[in-house]
Amino acid sequence: MKSLIVYQGRYGATQQYAEWLHQKFALNLLTATACGEEQLKDTELVVMGSSVYIGKLEISNWVKQHSATLRGKKLVLFVVSGTPKDQTEKLRQYVRSSLPDFIAEKCDVYYLDGRLVYNKLLRKDRFMLRMGALFAGKVNGHKMLAGYDGVKEENLADLYQHLEEMLYQHAL
Repeated sequence: MKSLIVYQGRYGATQQYAEWLHQKFALNLLTATACGEEQLKDTELVVMGSSVYIGKLEISNWVKQHSATLRGKKLVLFVVSGTPKDQTEKLRQYVRSSLPDFIAEKCDVYYLDGRLVYNKLLRKDRFMLRMGALFAGKVNGHKMLAGYDGVKEENLADLYQHLEEMLYQHAL
């Protein structure tokens, strides 16, 4: 089965997960900006990776641009964010609000822990984070500014298993 990993992120966490998937399965790996109709036309499985930025999937414009082509594909989406996994409704809302309904409903979705390194953020992103922290209150605001790094290959265990099953079933 011709398969492809397409990702779009902002600060490297999504790229790291995409590279681990590429290494494990030897699937072609492209950024969303480098992937067009030519790369998608004969592909049967598209694994899409996206970070979340201000409540929206970074890859959403690419998906909308290629939604007609993606309609006939098997789709898997991994979403990288700092939102805790127990906030399932908020995580699902990122997908629903960023993708066309028929794509969002068709995707097998995996939520992965992200990373925030305050000093590596662009100036405007640091400013927006500080503003958000003010509105979040003292305790939650401090947590927002503290940074975190949840990017670990072990977070991909369920996605690895799912892709192994999909690729194995097709090989039969």
